[in-house]
Amino acid sequence: MGPYNEDIQYRRAASLGAVLLEPTVDPDFRRIYEHKLRTLARSESDYNERVKAVYPNGINTHLRAVIE
Repeated sequence: MGPYNEDIQYRRAASLGAVLLEPTVDPDFRRIYEHKLRTLARSESDYNERVKAVYPNGINTHLRAVIE
């Protein structure tokens, strides 16, 4: 997860929306994409809260554990 970027979030939403407009999308995938679209961070504070939830001990601690 990188720093919040409104343009990237907009592109993510547009990509998810485009997939949802396809009539041949499997219902299970449609449900997943709808959930992702609904829960997409809409502001920097939402995004930062999500980062804190994913990496409660800090992102550097997580990365250090992955590298070692």
